[in-house]
Amino acid sequence: MNMLVGAALAGEAIPQVSFSREAPEVDPIFAVIEAHKAARATWIGWVDRHCALELELPKEKRQSRVNVWDDEIIETDDPRWIEAEREVHRTSDAETDAACELVNVRPTTRAGLLALLNHAMLYDTDGEGWPRDLISDDGKRRRSWQTFLIENVTVALTMGLGLSEST
Repeated sequence: MNMLVGAALAGEAIPQVSFSREAPEVDPIFAVIEAHKAARATWIGWVDRHCALELELPKEKRQSRVNVWDDEIIETDDPRWIEAEREVHRTSDAETDAACELVNVRPTTRAGLLALLNHAMLYDTDGEGWPRDLISDDGKRRRSWQTFLIENVTVALTMGLGLSEST
């Protein structure tokens, strides 16, 4: 089995390769990848805190619920629980926005394209890592994040990548 395929199947990072000895072109996708990593880490931090509070606090001190439809805040809840509920929801939205930006920004270099694909593979360890029900720009089609990723990669390859990576 090919080393890269084996790494992909094992969920490991695929080694990044430098394609040019010239000064590298700055690919905007790298900043977007870093922003997504940061947003995801922040969200996971709040999920962890929420889980810890769920174990620490009695049920009567954690009745508040915050979700996409409404906020149901119970004033007698522990303020840490209310904060965690709000932050899990807020940071989840921020992580989803950052994930969507990954498919809105077109990689301009081979290194950027590979970094995007590698990031997509690493962050989807269970098949649930990316948003599933996104609406296309025309507002008519609902598609998965992966479909938008494939479209973004196809456009990047069709439009051509930076000429500094000629190998």
